[in-house]
Amino acid sequence: MHILLVDDHTLFREALLHVLKQLADNVLVYEAANATEAVQLITHTRNLDMVLLDIDLPDMDGLTALPELRALAPTIPVVVLSGSEMSQHVKTALDKGAVGYIPKSCSGHEMLTALRIVLQGDIYIPPRLLGKLGGQSPIDTLDGEILATQTLLTARQIEVLELMGKGLPNKTIARNLNLAEGTVKLHVAAILRALAVGNRTQAVTEAVRRGVLLPPVNGQNL
Repeated sequence: MHILLVDDHTLFREALLHVLKQLADNVLVYEAANATEAVQLITHTRNLDMVLLDIDLPDMDGLTALPELRALAPTIPVVVLSGSEMSQHVKTALDKGAVGYIPKSCSGHEMLTALRIVLQGDIYIPPRLLGKLGGQSPIDTLDGEILATQTLLTARQIEVLELMGKGLPNKTIARNLNLAEGTVKLHVAAILRALAVGNRTQAVTEAVRRGVLLPPVNGQNL
C-alpha cells in the first residue's frame, strides 16, 4: 500500500508514520512538506493508494491545491487532515473532491478507522463534524434525510447523480462534466454506497424519495 502524506510539520509526519504502518504490513509512505512537492511526487509515483493532505501548507493551502492534485490523480482518494474543524473547511474539501476529512485532534484509533473506511471506497466525515454541517446549513427547511444525503455526497457527485437521473450513461456524463470515464465510475460507486443501493436505477429512485432529485421525466432510461 502506497500513501502520500502532505504536511509541513516533520514531527507530525513522523508521529503519523507509526499510525499508518498499522494499516497493512506493506505500507510505504511518501512524504511531502508542501503542495509543490506533492505535485512532483504524484506526477512521478506509480501505484499510490491514498493522499493525506494538510490544509495549512507554506506555499499553497491544501484546499487550493486539492483540485490540481485530484486532476493529476483522479482515481486516488484524497483525505484532508486538518487542525481546523470549521464547517466551511469541511464543505470546501468535499466540494473540491476530497473523500474524507479527519481532524488532527482525533486519536490514532479513530484515524485508522477513518482511513480503512476510505480505502473501502466510502466517504468519511466524523459524526461531530456532520452535526456542525447540519446545524449551519443555510437551508433550514431540509429534512434529516435530504441533509444527510447532501452531506455524504460531494458537489461533484450530486452533479453526477443529477445526470444519472436524466438517464445518461457514464461516457456521456464524463463528457458533460469534462471528467475521465473512470472518474465517473468512481463517483457512481460512491453514490451507490452513500445511498445504500445496488444499482443506478435504485440510486435515482432513492434520491427522488429523499427529495435530493426531482422525479425523472417519463421515458428516460436509467
